Amino acid sequence: MINIEKLDSMKGGFIYLSRLIDYPTQQILEPQFLDDFKANYSDTPEKDELIDIITAMEAYSLEEIKTHYVSLFELNNRYTLYMTYYKMTDSRERGSLLAKLKMLYEMFGVQIDGTELSDYLPLMLEFLTYSDWNDDYRQQDLDLLFSVIEDGTYNLLQNSKEESDDLYFRVISIIRTELRSCVEQSQSEQSGITQTGGE
Repeated sequence: MINIEKLDSMKGGFIYLSRLIDYPTQQILEPQFLDDFKANYSDTPEKDELIDIITAMEAYSLEEIKTHYVSLFELNNRYTLYMTYYKMTDSRERGSLLAKLKMLYEMFGVQIDGTELSDYLPLMLEFLTYSDWNDDYRQQDLDLLFSVIEDGTYNLLQNSKEESDDLYFRVISIIRTELRSCVEQSQSEQSGITQTGGE
């Protein structure tokens, strides 16, 4: 179950995570980006590591970081930021899930501009920043987005184990941690009880 209060407290921070994992722009290398991040990102246990990552990125030129990004996510079949691709590739089932995500965005007041698919990780994080779920009885429908990100980032990080120190994979690991902190486990999950079968 999603803890909406905790999610609300982190709402403004998801845009920074989105910018850090999206195709690089000069914005993330400017001192102002780090200053804004420090001022506006929630004081989570991951904040200091994110500050270290942003500072490390600032040591590179825009061309250097773009080249690295492209080599990771655009010229390498092992890594993709399209979260449903790992399990579904281009199947009909994936098309159906992409349509459900798009409907979810629209349900909470966000429309996709441009050509990005609805399972693109930076886009999903932007949605969490700009959507409006306050006092909406459908809040728990956000679970679909959470499960897609959880599944996709898990597979992405499994594929990238030997490069886990890379700045981008560190950000993805933090994204997983931050989103998990917004999910409340049931009593059975906390105690390790699993129910199988039925009557």
